[in-house]
Amino acid sequence: MPHILQTATLGAPYKRKCGNTTFIISSFGNPNAKNTAEDLILQILENRIRETVKEVEDVD
Repeated sequence: MPHILQTATLGAPYKRKCGNTTFIISSFGNPNAKNTAEDLILQILENRIRETVKEVEDVD
């Protein structure tokens, strides 16, 4: 049985055309989420830094 999440619309959907493809962009928020958008962005940046440091260490 699929788990259905209740979401809240953050912004009105809009269309963006790229070549012959039209994308419909919509934004939803999950009120059950524990991390904020800022937390997720920081986590992405921290992971990129770790990967870069690891690559530099592997080269040395």
